[in-house]
Amino acid sequence: MSLLVAGTYPVPGGETLLGEVCSDADGCLSVAGRRLPSGQGTAAMLAAALAVSRHLAVEAPTALLAGDIGRGEGTRAVFARLPQAVEELRPSVLAFHYLQPVMALMRGALDALAPRLRSGPLTLVADAGGMYAAKAAGLAPRFELMTPDVGEIGFLADPRVTHPAYVSRYLFGAPGFEPDELVRLAHDGGGASRVLLVKGAVDRVAVEGRVTQTIRQPCVPALEAIGGTGDTVTGLAAGLMTAGFPTEDAARCAALANRHAGEALKARPDHTAADIAARFPEVLSKGLCGWSGEACAPSRRPGRAAAGGPPT
Repeated sequence: MSLLVAGTYPVPGGETLLGEVCSDADGCLSVAGRRLPSGQGTAAMLAAALAVSRHLAVEAPTALLAGDIGRGEGTRAVFARLPQAVEELRPSVLAFHYLQPVMALMRGALDALAPRLRSGPLTLVADAGGMYAAKAAGLAPRFELMTPDVGEIGFLADPRVTHPAYVSRYLFGAPGFEPDELVRLAHDGGGASRVLLVKGAVDRVAVEGRVTQTIRQPCVPALEAIGGTGDTVTGLAAGLMTAGFPTEDAARCAALANRHAGEALKARPDHTAADIAARFPEVLSKGLCGWSGEACAPSRRPGRAAAGGPPT
């Protein structure tokens, strides 16, 4: 059981990297020997997924990344390498993250991965540009989990738009903006994955168009102002799914872990996503089994026994 994250990092012309995610004593992440810019985005997601893997003693996440500052070169490089990377690494979870939302590239990727999706356990997760591309291309129902923020659920619910910037029908904060109803519309209109984790002041976990859980506590308003805290939630959820947690449990535990990390940090708006991620080992150790119940049992988590050792 392993996680592969496909995304970009904000370095113009940055080389394509494929390898295990590592961190040094200062908490800086690297892939294939190259340090990644710290902060929000892909690095925040990877830091969270790495924290989960270390806590549960399962295989560290791997990443396929390329430099991209919005011009698309890195995105195209990642999609070009993706089928071969999946064939080599055989991940159980594939997460599409910060990528230019190019529908043709997403369609091509899922077509190329179709044999793996049919024959083996390969679960798809999407956030950010990966989620935009999947929804716009009409491919969202093929995904197990998407993690929109509360504004993005209006985009998923509107079948007429291909990017959140074009949303005019379901604007966050406008009269009638009702996230629970938008979750249903997104599912019924083919704009949502099977499970959604809608991130916001209230986190919502939805299964097949119905909100099944809401998470409000601990309430840490400063998290809303810290860039990358949505990325850390996605990384936590993808990491927990890879460790064998049922998707709905993984989503709920991810939301709780992020909130508790903010509380432990006494988060302020000038903190960073890396500050939040640094609290995950402590928070997971104290809370995860209590939040997840049976899902935390070693027998429910494939690969756990092989990794050996109890959670620390």
